[in-house]
This record gives sequence, C-alpha cells and structure tokens, in this order.
Amino acid sequence: MNVLLLGGNGEIGKSIFDEIYSLKNHYFVTYSKKKPPLNAINITYIKLNFENKFQIKKYSFLKKIVFNLVINNVGDSNPYKNIETLKQKELLRSLQINFITPLNIILEIVKKNVKRKIKTKIISISSNTVKFLGSKKNFQYFISKSSLENSLLYIAKHFARDNIKVNIIRPGLISTKKTTTIKNYSFKKFKKRERLVPMKKAGSSKDIAKLVGYLSDEDNDFVTGQVISVSGGE
Repeated sequence: MNVLLLGGNGEIGKSIFDEIYSLKNHYFVTYSKKKPPLNAINITYIKLNFENKFQIKKYSFLKKIVFNLVINNVGDSNPYKNIETLKQKELLRSLQINFITPLNIILEIVKKNVKRKIKTKIISISSNTVKFLGSKKNFQYFISKSSLENSLLYIAKHFARDNIKVNIIRPGLISTKKTTTIKNYSFKKFKKRERLVPMKKAGSSKDIAKLVGYLSDEDNDFVTGQVISVSGGE
C-alpha cells in the first residue's frame, strides 16, 4: 500500500508517521523546507512548496503512483493578527497553503482512484477553530480550514459509493514547539488559552496520531464523512 503524508514536518507529522508506520507499506512524505528526520527505509521524500500555486503541476508522482491512504497534515496559521490589519496577500497565501493546494492534490487522487475503482482513505487534520468560528486574530486560517473541511465532506458524501472514505480531525489546543513560534503569539497566551479547556490541559501530538491510526486501520471500514474533535472536551 502506498501512503501519502502531506506535511511531514513538526511533532504532529512525526507522531502520525510513527503511529501508522509499517514495513509492508511505502510512504511518500512532503515537506516545504527542511526534510523531516523520519527513521524509515521505505520512504520517499518530496519537497513541495504549498504556497506556490504553479509548483504542483511539476509533480508527476500524482499520476504515476496509486495512493491508498492520504493524510493531510498541512497547516500554517500565520499571521496571528487582527482582521482589520490583515493584508489581501496574507489571506491569499493562507488559502493557497491550507486549502487550494491540499484540495488539488486530493482531487487528483480521488479522480484517478474512482476511475480505477481503488479503495481509498483520506484523513485531514483541520482545527477546532472552525467549530468556534475562529478568533479575531486568525481569520485567514479559519476561512481556509473551513473551506477545505466543506470540500472534503462533499467528496465524502458523493464518492462514498466509490469506496472513497474521508474523515476530518479537529485538534484543539495541542502543545508542540511550533505553537509558540507563531508570530505575535506567546507561551503566556498559550497558558491563558489552556485554562479554557474543560480538561484544563493541552493535548499532545500523540493524541492526534492515535486517532489517525484508528481511522486508517484496515479493519475500520464503515466510518466516513465525520468531523472528530480531539480537544479535551471543547
């Protein structure tokens, strides 16, 4: 089985890879800048700039390889700023990275696999910010993740009979090194946000990975079109 992991960088990407890894599969992992240090022999790295709307046309791997499992872990929440000061280019950048490029890749795979009658699972990591209609400082991230969610739910509904199963995971507050590297965000703001979680703590990347493992398991064959929060009760 061929597995495509979009966005292998970061703690969540590594945790997902570790959770689903098997010697019987081959993994294709995309990254934007620095190659993720994943310890595996059956892996192919693909450098892909999700911000570049033209770059996707250069990659023939979508046509040559049959993917049975696709996991979208791409997410860029920058910039963290008020909507009143948000620039159009910042909005367009977020839409390209978080919505348009992942959707284009997934659509290419779906169209090919439907035609060839290939059983396919798609899992997308979204954000619990969609549930709460975002905040005043993350409009671009909210709108791009919302757009992708609705597009994938459309695919789940209309291609279920073609053995295309699509599910969405909405992480809540997850503690990673990347969290406090967002511009204008801070550890103090993170701790303040943590107090709002009903369980009074942040989740970990492994919490996300465990659910990815469950949804991608071959024995799980009747779950599709679902949006599942991993958010400590929010």
